[in-house]
Order: sequence, then structure tokens, then C-alpha cells
Amino acid sequence: MDRVMLHRNPMGGLVVCDPVGPDYLDDPDREVAVEAGVRLVNVLLRFGVNLEQISADKVCHSCTDVKDAYRITLGTLTVDDTRAMAAQLESFALEFEQMRELLCSFPAHQTEPAEGPA
Repeated sequence: MDRVMLHRNPMGGLVVCDPVGPDYLDDPDREVAVEAGVRLVNVLLRFGVNLEQISADKVCHSCTDVKDAYRITLGTLTVDDTRAMAAQLESFALEFEQMRELLCSFPAHQTEPAEGPA
């Protein structure tokens, strides 16, 4: 609900209104964006990648056609930091692929016991 502040003449007295609570300043769109950003940071941290400059930034709707109220900005990375992060993620991807290939090389689980030598 939008709150409208009425400007009154001091002779008319103060405006009577209900006090607001902390939720008056809540921004559900920002909370959703922050939640998504936090999830991304936590997943990347598990891979040894830390995006220290990540932020949730309000979108300027008069200067862009982005529909979201907020965007997650990953920050500015040096070339060396970018290479290090890419190498870290590549090493995990390679390890994952090797583990998957190993698991796929095992025979399929049999539902009946294998027959012994005849």
C-alpha cells in the first residue's frame, strides 16, 4: 500500500497517521536479488572462488530495458584474478568429468546374484 504524505498548513495541526515499522523500508525485490547473489557466492566458495565485489544493484528503468528491479553485479576482476578463478573452476570440472567417467565404466548394478563357476 502506498503511503501519501499530506502537506498541511501549520495552523491545521500535524498530520495524523499510523506509525511505521521496520517493514516500511523493506524491499522484497532487493531481498530476492540478494538471496540469489548469496546463493551464487556460497556455491562458488565451495569451488575456491570468491567474488568479493559482488553486489545487488537497483536497475535504472529509464536508461535500460531490463525488467528486473535489481541486477547482481559480479564486480571487477583483474586479469590475473580471472585466470586464477577460471583455472580453479576448470580443475574441479576436470575432476568431476574423471569421476563421472570412472563411475560410468563400472558394470551396471545387477538385480540378481551373478552365477558362480559351473
